Amino acid sequence: MKKILVISLILVSILSYAQGDQSNFGIKAGTTYGKFIPEENSTEFQYLLGFYAGGFYDFKIEEQWRFQPELLFALQGSKITSRDNAITDINGNRLPGTSTFNFQYELYELTISIPLIVKLYLSEKFYLESGPQFGFIIDRNVTSSQVLLDGNDNSFVNKGNGNFDFGVGIGAGYDISQNISLNFRAYNGLVKRNGGFKSLVFNLGIEYSL
Repeated sequence: MKKILVISLILVSILSYAQGDQSNFGIKAGTTYGKFIPEENSTEFQYLLGFYAGGFYDFKIEEQWRFQPELLFALQGSKITSRDNAITDINGNRLPGTSTFNFQYELYELTISIPLIVKLYLSEKFYLESGPQFGFIIDRNVTSSQVLLDGNDNSFVNKGNGNFDFGVGIGAGYDISQNISLNFRAYNGLVKRNGGFKSLVFNLGIEYSL
């Protein structure tokens, strides 16, 4: 709750400062391609497709610099393969004479993201961008095409934990027209979640200035 209050106060201060002719609201949407890092001996992570959508407020700071706070809803996560799992009885004891198996599943996280992005225009249309990003995870869902036997121990399935994420985004964009921009961004999480793992997410999408 304190994190949300602090971020809200920062955004209100920014919007109060930024009122002017060289500011505008907009909407954006696109695709995410992410996974968890780093891997460990018994767990492998693979990229998972998702999406994001939301809005932004963009305003000029200096001649080549602009500031763009955003509010996004994103569905992202990771494919996860848990290797060498034992076949067990209902008490978690390994059944004699059985071999191990690999189990693959997807962990999706529905996240409210708040990137605070600074843009540097290197030309009239091309820019680089970077800034911190806050994330609030409001829901999780685990899916798999495999089915575990009734009573088999499923403690190896990472169902996620922790509702707060924080990291840094860096990217680039190109203004196709006065209202439309193509944007690419990479996000690297700095907060350890989900059993000690962090998020790595690539975004590709379109921005439309209203």
